[in-house]
Amino acid sequence: MKNTNLLPDADYLLWSISENDDEAAYRSLFERYYAALCLFAKRYVADKSAREDIVQDVFFHIWERRKQLPPTTSAKNYLITAVKNLSLNYLRKQGYIQEYQDKAICSPPLYAKEADDLYTLNELEDLLENTLAKLPPEYRMAFEMSRMEQRGMDEIAKSMGVSVRTVERYRNKALDLIKKELKDYLPLLSLLLQIQN
Repeated sequence: MKNTNLLPDADYLLWSISENDDEAAYRSLFERYYAALCLFAKRYVADKSAREDIVQDVFFHIWERRKQLPPTTSAKNYLITAVKNLSLNYLRKQGYIQEYQDKAICSPPLYAKEADDLYTLNELEDLLENTLAKLPPEYRMAFEMSRMEQRGMDEIAKSMGVSVRTVERYRNKALDLIKKELKDYLPLLSLLLQIQN
């Protein structure tokens, strides 16, 4: 698993976009937060394509208005606030704002500690890393090569010196543990691993 501590933080990326017109930083910010923000928008907007449009609009506005961003802006707060505001604007236009408020009061997401809590993909990787540390080494190796390095079963089997069937068993045991340990986070972890309930 990659060491997320080596990645530049979101505040630096946003600053670099604003100060340097840094397209690589913009792509990195988008790749790191797009999926998590789409999931965050689900708290407000049920329609998947509408959520995706909202998040894409947020990133479009970041690039278009990059020179107007204050240098000390917290990227995470900015992204959360922008997605929340655009989602609420969408609901107002659709006439759904009261329905959303009623639903949010009755059934907050299991993984939400606060109204604006957002698990980024980096934070999810930390949760996953802690769970993977509990696995036997061969289970972890099979899982990481399959799910994170996107290697084929034949290649993994050859690398580990075991049969394809054994690799599948190791990987499935690892998935079972992850599902058990992180059951409240499966909707989020599916963004990383495509774990099916």
